[in-house]
Amino acid sequence: MKVGVVLPVYHQEREYIFECIESMEKQTFRDYKLVIVLDGPNDETVSAIKEASKRLTIPYQIIDRKENRGISPTLNEGFKLLHDCPYLTWISSDNRHDPNFLERLVATMDQTTPETVLVYSFYRRIDENGKPITYTKAWYEYVEYFMTRPKEEIFQNCFIGCSFLFKREAFNKAGGYRDKFPNVQDHDFWIRLLQHGDFFLLREYIMEYRFNGKYALTTNIPPEQLTMESMASSIDVRKQIGNLPKVSVILYSHNHVNTIKYAIQTLQQQTYRDFQLIVIDDGSTDHSPDAIHSTHDSRLVPLLLQHRGKTKSLEIALQYCTGEYVLFMTGEDWLDPEALRLMVQKMNSLPLNTELLLSNHKIWYNRRGRLVPGPIITGQSYTSSTSNESNLPYAVLYRISSLKKDLSNAVDSLVENHFFQLNRKNNNTHWMNMALYHKRI
Repeated sequence: MKVGVVLPVYHQEREYIFECIESMEKQTFRDYKLVIVLDGPNDETVSAIKEASKRLTIPYQIIDRKENRGISPTLNEGFKLLHDCPYLTWISSDNRHDPNFLERLVATMDQTTPETVLVYSFYRRIDENGKPITYTKAWYEYVEYFMTRPKEEIFQNCFIGCSFLFKREAFNKAGGYRDKFPNVQDHDFWIRLLQHGDFFLLREYIMEYRFNGKYALTTNIPPEQLTMESMASSIDVRKQIGNLPKVSVILYSHNHVNTIKYAIQTLQQQTYRDFQLIVIDDGSTDHSPDAIHSTHDSRLVPLLLQHRGKTKSLEIALQYCTGEYVLFMTGEDWLDPEALRLMVQKMNSLPLNTELLLSNHKIWYNRRGRLVPGPIITGQSYTSSTSNESNLPYAVLYRISSLKKDLSNAVDSLVENHFFQLNRKNNNTHWMNMALYHKRI
């Protein structure tokens, strides 16, 4: 068989199972085998699977396992039985597939370059009753924009979706699915698959994804947990392949929709390129998350959190740092284009016991939408505690190996000063007299 399809099943609605299997029976492409792996489902689900599968006229096999092991082991078990199939995919038991679903994916894979290891397509959404979810034209434009990305951006966003076909050879090289990140096993697999070839987008809608189904993972797992686990997977793979930038920039945003894009742009325009950009959205109620997701940069590590407060958000972000040095920013501020280059160059020249590099920051006053220049605050003034927003220690490069990360007693509005005072010791700081950070007040 040319194509192997795995259908993993835990608990599922009887109606959804029949609709899913019927849609696979109606496939115009017939050179495929279906392996249904029952991952310890309830009796009603088992009964529905066995009854619905009787309608299949293509080769199929049912693995009736009583023990629930999770999605990754279940997929690997199914794909192991499809070892002779050069193309592989898997489907969810609550989705429906157009008759040309496999035909279009296979034809596209056949027509792409030999380096292509994954073909994926657009998909439509249906509700729990199987009715189409109606969205505006602008929404569809956004989805197509979101899914049309350079393959390297899979590190920051899972833009593949639920309609895909990949090569068996690449699957083997990637090591199959891992249980290390059980709630985002698909994103984790795409990131690892990226290391073995190219991705190709088929710009057609060839299946239906059921939104808010009773047993859907995205229904039962909080978005914050999915985001954090996805980025943990991303960092894990980056470490495996040696993608370890020298600097980690942590950019904090809460309702900074009017300024966050510019803050990110000033980082993208840095003459120094070897850094990761961890952008935290701390439960914004404006469109800040959209601005973050629209950023095209494989160095980006987006963390979309519930509203945790600045202190807790920074604690979380520090868990994702891979750099030797760390710089903190806020979504309303920006950097001079030479900032990172000059600070890293200076830090590299200093003794290893130098743990904090201070520079200066320039104040800008926001007056009815117009920025009015203010004073330059020197790094020398950081050495004393302050409760003045304009005098907080913003322009500081920390050496992560000596960074104390306990912020339990910090006040959100003064967290920069708390961090600085916590990590400052005698003779472990160096000041460079340059204004490299711009603070909007």
